[in-house]
Amino acid sequence: MKHNITRDDDAVSAAVATVLLFGGVVSIIGLMLVSMLPIIEELEGSIERDDMSAQMMVLAQQTEVLSEHGMPGDSTEVTLIPLDGSLSWDNTRGGMWYSSTWLDDTTFRMKGILDFDDVVEIKHPESKTTAICYDDLRLGPTRPFYYSIPEWVDTLSISAQQGLAAPLGPIKIKLVAAQSTVEIIELPIGESHIVDSTTHTDLKLESNHELKILAYSGQGGAIMATPDKPNKLDHTGRSWNIPLPSGDAIIQVVSKEANQITSTVNGVETRHIVSDNGDSRVGTHWTTTLSSIEPTILAISSSAPSRVMVITETSANSGIVNLRSNSGSFIGTEFLAPQLPGYLEITNPTESTATATWKGGGISVDGLSTELIAWPPVGVSGAPLIDIDIDVMINWYNNDSNTVGLGASLVPAADTGFSSGKEHMFTTRNSNLLDKISTQIAGYSSTWNYTGSTTFNHSSSYANQFYQFPADAGVHQIKVIDDHPLRVFRVSGNSGLVEIIHDGAERCLGIDTTASGWITTELPWESMSGRSELQILTSWSAGTHPSSYSANLIASNGRTDYTTVASAWIFHISRLTYEFTSSITGMEVAYSSGAVLTNHPEFLPTVLKQPNDRSGPGPRFASTIPALNPTSDSTVGAGVMELDIELAYRESLASEIAYEVRRGWYSPYGAAIANSGASGLDESLDWTVYPGNLNLLTDYVGWVPDPSIGTSEAVWHTNGDPIQFSLQLSSLDVTMTEAVE
Repeated sequence: MKHNITRDDDAVSAAVATVLLFGGVVSIIGLMLVSMLPIIEELEGSIERDDMSAQMMVLAQQTEVLSEHGMPGDSTEVTLIPLDGSLSWDNTRGGMWYSSTWLDDTTFRMKGILDFDDVVEIKHPESKTTAICYDDLRLGPTRPFYYSIPEWVDTLSISAQQGLAAPLGPIKIKLVAAQSTVEIIELPIGESHIVDSTTHTDLKLESNHELKILAYSGQGGAIMATPDKPNKLDHTGRSWNIPLPSGDAIIQVVSKEANQITSTVNGVETRHIVSDNGDSRVGTHWTTTLSSIEPTILAISSSAPSRVMVITETSANSGIVNLRSNSGSFIGTEFLAPQLPGYLEITNPTESTATATWKGGGISVDGLSTELIAWPPVGVSGAPLIDIDIDVMINWYNNDSNTVGLGASLVPAADTGFSSGKEHMFTTRNSNLLDKISTQIAGYSSTWNYTGSTTFNHSSSYANQFYQFPADAGVHQIKVIDDHPLRVFRVSGNSGLVEIIHDGAERCLGIDTTASGWITTELPWESMSGRSELQILTSWSAGTHPSSYSANLIASNGRTDYTTVASAWIFHISRLTYEFTSSITGMEVAYSSGAVLTNHPEFLPTVLKQPNDRSGPGPRFASTIPALNPTSDSTVGAGVMELDIELAYRESLASEIAYEVRRGWYSPYGAAIANSGASGLDESLDWTVYPGNLNLLTDYVGWVPDPSIGTSEAVWHTNGDPIQFSLQLSSLDVTMTEAVE
């Protein structure tokens, strides 16, 4: 059978063309979709950014109100609802810092302060840089204060350190002996507690709040009590809360001017007015004797900057007091001496002869030697001012019967002028090995040499902080050979009294350099460079690396080489981060220290909300730093998150007349914050004509980016006028949990 089959070429061509056309259309649609996908993703990212930015703004507003106006125990709740992204805590990239100078025509800058290694660069070109002292602020709910107790101590008298706003509930104190917890003390605010340390070995106190601790043996001795909030420039104060043991105690308050003193013991308040006799070289003093059957807290306040001496050994047989100079250090050229019977010991740590004078008398002290003077001078009824032509150290002995000094005291470092350093020198006059020397590391590791009754080398570590040995009469020198500084205690006889500071406080390094550029120095803690986040968090908790810290620059002011000319506060503050994806990965909206930040789009650092601060009226500047720190039971994730934020404490870091205030931020947002804070600078004619020249900027007050290239710092500019600078830190504990419907 035959079929007449024919092919319609036109139809086939049409069919093929149709298929090809359809394929082309599909390809075009696919290409359009591919090209439009980034746009769609970017639009989605913009929605996520805007949505979470609004929520972060609410969080910032709530924490701002709580940190500035709340009291410990006050709390607020914030709910964060992510879209497609997730919330997490960034514990290592949320840092910022402030710095200020206390003298005119003085600058202070720092580099490498938040990078977790042990190298810090400082810059102070105006005068000789003598030393720098660091203090671990122990910021965060999982970073307790540690107090290591010397073995010669018999008894501890403990109370809570008073601040701007004290904690709500009792303070939890762990007594750890030989690395085992032997007792847990819950100490109410406003009460004191006595600890018998003779029953424990290698005693260490672990507290969730800073403490005031008087440590004594036998009948006690004498101290110059630390104020609740010492003045940065001269270390005087206006308020003290001192935990006293039972028995008698002599209290003397000295000041350079007339004073109104209020003392409170066991709820009984008394006021005393001390008049000035008009002599410019004689200060005022007020002395009283207290008796108490039970341990108590003595509260003292004064109208004028003052110093308070406490003597628990009232029979004048024991007590050594390190006098602070009027520049704030233990070494200086001007001292306000007590009006109490005893002896003064003047130590000259230099090789030149020193001449000390006071009203009606004077004495010369050869280089590298000491001199004893019966005190007080005859015919002087007030607190005499002692003037010296070079820097010296002065001790007062609570002993009016002979020149042999008994008691316990800290030996100030000769290279720094403060409690720790790498060089110590002192003289003892007791024979038959009556004196003991106790060293404590003020760092992580140290190798040092002793020269005196004998000669030897020794190595100390953070795990074995103390080393005690006997010493005979003579001159004693301790010098660090390698690594970190030391604290040195001198204990003469069986009775003494000292004030204990926490292990991370006042770690000082001598520098003794004049330089116009950067000076490299070390941070006296273990380096955590290159370590994991878990290792860093563990070091913060253990105190082997500072969680946040302050720095005080010791330099020359033209009269003495040992004065605090500038301070800085460096914070590792956790950053709450919302991570999401747009056309590219790695996008975020973050809340950090009061600022709301984002890198969307295309990793462009953008400040959505500046960190909060206040200015005026007049030359005033104030800032409260909201330090948001997650608790150990906080969660992270992409669900609906509820944040329970509680104010743990609020602390005043500074309230002084400052001359230059700087603020810096950890990258990658540092430069953006510095530039956005100076938005009003565009309207300045002086800045337009003389860009980068702060000395010629007269028509603008506010933040100015530091003129240096690539800096993340900003300077608060006030046309050269000194300002009233106030800086507060509010520690906020936040627990983030997933909402349960």
